Amino acid sequence: MNSILHENADRFIRYKHSMGYSYVQGEYDLKRYVTYTDEHYPDVTVPGNEDINSFLSIYVLPPKRTTKPEPEPPYFFLESEIEAFFSECDSMKAYPHLKGRETVMPALFRLLYCCGVRCGEARTLKCTDVHLNEKYIDIRLSKGPKSRRLFITDELSEYLQNYEEKIRLIFPEREYFFPYREGCYGSGAIASTFNRVWYAAFPDFVRNGRPRAYDFRHHFAYANINRWVAEGKDVNAMIPYLVRYMGHKTLDETLYYFHFVPEFFPEYRKISAPLESILPEVDDE
Repeated sequence: MNSILHENADRFIRYKHSMGYSYVQGEYDLKRYVTYTDEHYPDVTVPGNEDINSFLSIYVLPPKRTTKPEPEPPYFFLESEIEAFFSECDSMKAYPHLKGRETVMPALFRLLYCCGVRCGEARTLKCTDVHLNEKYIDIRLSKGPKSRRLFITDELSEYLQNYEEKIRLIFPEREYFFPYREGCYGSGAIASTFNRVWYAAFPDFVRNGRPRAYDFRHHFAYANINRWVAEGKDVNAMIPYLVRYMGHKTLDETLYYFHFVPEFFPEYRKISAPLESILPEVDDE
């Protein structure tokens, strides 16, 4: 075994973790590279072009052989659906093998709904980054090397303070704000719990589209856009705040939601109606 390469890889992984990155997929791929290099390039101590290209040619499929994944369209919650979902979520029963789940999950889903954070940001949120008295939470180095501070409402702060009192009795020395055993829940557990609650609330659900926990993030975006339009606010002036709050890298990522917001277009027609006379009529020919 090439001990120097292994040591260098382990040091790099520890460095990424110390910077706050989860680095799960990166760590997995790096360890595969080290194993491959051990066998085929035993003298390599630092990654080089030849060994990296050889590794990639073995483990990465050529682009033409892979199909481009299609993003799943967002599901638009009705307000009645949200109310029914949380009503069912709050009635979740205790499960011996998942200690505290009936307390953690309702709070985690409310954070998704109220703040539009990514599922990964919520489940890996650490207690040291939650400041309920000051009414803000810090999202550190999430999607890309950027952090952001999210201020929360009085109502959500009060709810999470009540949650904190309950969960502290179950996990008195926890690291994660939404704990699971010695760590935090995985993405699969969030998805399966959401599905279980959703179909308990709507056993006969047959509507087109498949709702997911991530759709609370979509809801947060278009609900705010709709509210600003209904209140007569300058949406163009408000969008940059939404970009920052949601942690988007570009304005286009936020403007994406304008294509899907069904309630926006009736309001838009009202706003644009006075401007119609400005545009001249154009003959069909």
